[in-house]
Amino acid sequence: MININSRIALVVTDQETNAQIKDLGVGLLELRADLFKKLDSTYIINQIQNRRLLKTPLLLTLRNDKKEGAVKIFSNQLKEEIIEKALPFVDMVDIELSSPLYKKVIAQAKKQKVKVIASIHHLQDTPKSLVSYVKKAKDADILKIAARANSMEDVMRMLDFTRCYKKRGLITMCLGELGALSRLVFPGIGSLYTYAFLNKPTASGQIDVKTLKDHLKIYYSYSK
Repeated sequence: MININSRIALVVTDQETNAQIKDLGVGLLELRADLFKKLDSTYIINQIQNRRLLKTPLLLTLRNDKKEGAVKIFSNQLKEEIIEKALPFVDMVDIELSSPLYKKVIAQAKKQKVKVIASIHHLQDTPKSLVSYVKKAKDADILKIAARANSMEDVMRMLDFTRCYKKRGLITMCLGELGALSRLVFPGIGSLYTYAFLNKPTASGQIDVKTLKDHLKIYYSYSK
C-alpha cells in the first residue's frame, strides 16, 4: 500500500507560518532558500531551525541558475557557503547535476549523513532519452527529473521511465499545463515525491497542496 501523504513534498519559503503547515500532514518540506528574503547563511539557518519544530523531514534547495529554474542569480561561492553551514540541520539537500558544486556537495552531505537529490530541469521540453541521467547521477541517493511536457507523448515517456527505473530512487514530474497530471499519477508508479505549494507555485504545473491532497484521496483511496 502507498502512504500517499508521505509522498507529498510541500514547497515553502520564509513566508508561510508553521501554523499554516503543521496540520497538512505532508511527508517532506522543501525549503526553497533561494526565495527567502535574505540570502544570508545565518538567516537561512534560523529559518531551518524554525521549520524543524514541525518535526517533518527537511529538504534544502538553493537554485542559482536560470536554466534550472532559479529566480535569483547569485554566486556559486555564496551557494557553497550556505549549503555547507546548513547541512547539519537538514535531512536532504538538492543539488543540480549541472552545478560545478555537485561533487563537493555530494562529499559534504555524505559526511553529514544527509541524503542528496541530484536534480535536472528541462524547462522547454522533455529529452528524447532520460536513461543517461541514471548513470550520471549514480553517486546521489535520489535522481530528480523535471521536464516540460509539450504533448501527451512527453508525459508517457516520463511515465515509462519512472516505471522502469523506480528502483533506482526517482522523483519525476512533467512541467506545464499537461504536466499537472503527472503530479497525481507518478507517485502511484514509483516517483518518491510529488511537489505542491501552499501560497504560490514555484514551478509550472504545480498544484496547491489542499487540492492535490483531495485528488490523491480519491484516486488512492486504498492507501493509508
